[in-house]
Amino acid sequence: MESTLKERIIDVIEKELNIHFTDNVDYQYSLLDPRVGLKPRDLLVIFFALQENFHITFSEKDIVEKRFDFLDNIVASVQEKLEVVS
Repeated sequence: MESTLKERIIDVIEKELNIHFTDNVDYQYSLLDPRVGLKPRDLLVIFFALQENFHITFSEKDIVEKRFDFLDNIVASVQEKLEVVS
């Protein structure tokens, strides 16, 4: 069964940061929220890893205006870039 885009993104984040999100993590929180525990530098790692893994390019506008610190926003940004590429 093919994994969803969100699952693929979570997989990339977990592998790049050597972490494992538990099922009780509420993805509606900012990834920088203490309940999730990532640091600003981790978002930079995620940024470059997603560009490499999905062969896309984010702009500064994507990061600032779309709140790149929320998982659902990251998924939406990747989806948008993939639609432009295809």
